Amino acid sequence: MKLSEISSRGPDRQNASVIVIVLITLVFATTALLLFIERASTDLVVHVRDADRMRLRLEAYSALETTLAVLVDFEEILGGLHSPEEGWSEPLKWADYQPEEGYEVAVGFVDESGKLSFPRVDYQTWVDLFITWGVLESDAELWADSLMGWTQQDYVPVSFDAPEAKDYERDPIGFLPPARPLRSLSELKAIENIRDVFFDELGAPTDYFRRFQEAVSLFDYDSPNVNSAPESVLAALGKYDENQQSLLSDYRGSEGAYRGRRAGYFTSADDVSSVLGEQGVVAGFGALIQALRINITVSQASSSYRLSVVIAPQNGASLVSAPAIPRKESTREEGIEETSEPRRASSAAEQIANEDNDSDQPIDLEYPFTLLEIREIDAPVRRAEMSAAQITP
Repeated sequence: MKLSEISSRGPDRQNASVIVIVLITLVFATTALLLFIERASTDLVVHVRDADRMRLRLEAYSALETTLAVLVDFEEILGGLHSPEEGWSEPLKWADYQPEEGYEVAVGFVDESGKLSFPRVDYQTWVDLFITWGVLESDAELWADSLMGWTQQDYVPVSFDAPEAKDYERDPIGFLPPARPLRSLSELKAIENIRDVFFDELGAPTDYFRRFQEAVSLFDYDSPNVNSAPESVLAALGKYDENQQSLLSDYRGSEGAYRGRRAGYFTSADDVSSVLGEQGVVAGFGALIQALRINITVSQASSSYRLSVVIAPQNGASLVSAPAIPRKESTREEGIEETSEPRRASSAAEQIANEDNDSDQPIDLEYPFTLLEIREIDAPVRRAEMSAAQITP
């Protein structure tokens, strides 16, 4: 090959190298652009989802306020709420509430006060409840002792092998029972003899846990509402047999002998005699709703927002009181003023209202209900699920 031919190929090689570099640069630029687009799309979806959630959330709280207004009207007229069968089962329809275009809103109710109030349940009622589940009496007594020992200080158990405080101290991470009612059902995982039957080896709830959840409320109130008490509560507290439970269920749900009639409810626990006779009137039940769970579901296409709120009327249910915590006594030498009473914490809204108030007395808004719990759930929802509007507490 001649020298002239070799030299003539030099520029071609240089041009090929430049093309290769340009192609590599284009590949990197394209990859970076695709990654940027993907990231931007993800961020855009997040922002759109947040915007949808805020709109759905606003609609849910609007529906809640409307529902509360309807409940207030019924409570004032009837002297208290007894059952949705009084006419307030569809509050939005009653108030002619119209959601935003494209939104669907469903409201459902669960009477939490139809269950046993955990802070008020005694040893024998625990035993009776567990026996209604088909549990052996010896096991029912052991479970009852375990619960009572967890919630009461210096409790003397009936069962020989009931856990004591020292048994909890021997755990890998030792602790003492809190000597107060449960604040969360998750506490059941810490109670001896209960955790082994209410949860499986993986920590998942068993059927016993679900039965407990259906029959027991953690809110504090004096008497379960006979209008919504489940069968296990009717059997444990009222000692009603299966036939009596069936009659009450038929009366409340317009079934059986009461088919074709409007579903019934009692305005007084003594009115049970109209269904079960005088022998059916037992102490321990009431007929008023003392803790009502309101479940609201707002949906738009595939997006949904759920709001679950528990309210209590005046003199109704309350949260479990926290035990008194000893506090260190302050001294004037430490520069802290001594006081025998804790100061009342006021909210920002109260402070603003009081600033605009000419008098020294705080403004009482007299809100008709006490708010016991709020749960917000943002998740896809199926049509069948939305129509029921039932949110598991």
